Amino acid sequence: MANSIILTVTGKDRPGLVDDISSMVTEQSGNWLESRVTKLSGHFAGIIRVSVPSKNQEKLESDLKTLETSDFHLAIERQTKAEAEVPVRELSLEIVGPDHPGIIQDISHALAEKKIGINEMLTDCNDGAMSSERIFSAEINISIPMAVSVDTLRDELEELADQLMVDISMDDLEGTVTRI
Repeated sequence: MANSIILTVTGKDRPGLVDDISSMVTEQSGNWLESRVTKLSGHFAGIIRVSVPSKNQEKLESDLKTLETSDFHLAIERQTKAEAEVPVRELSLEIVGPDHPGIIQDISHALAEKKIGINEMLTDCNDGAMSSERIFSAEINISIPMAVSVDTLRDELEELADQLMVDISMDDLEGTVTRI
């Protein structure tokens, strides 16, 4: 029987890091199932889900812990059986506007109040092409409970976009994009 484990890795980036982790997984007959990894300002951050035969799990965990240094941290979480998931629909939000503190807090708070989960979020801040003004951008994939009206969410996001002075587009991932 195979068990799933979740690895959370953070620290100073170096060439070969993903190779080291994947080699250890493969050596223990494990399988790299899914991951999100990135490099930010010279640091590596990732979350990785692997499956490994029960008989090899402790050896894999022991091997992985040898990667830890003062500059690199690893957490291992044994995955338990998933609870029954509430039916949801996925939407994607794109946000662009002048940067200022609190944009993510305001958006995440509005979503949390509706019990809307954030599946994935990518943010960036760059100098504007036509001015020296910093431009904030975000792509956020969300899960909306079926009980939440998309029209109501759209109305609330429109109000929030006006308050934050940003543009928000909502894509239902089936090809319908709504500029809010």
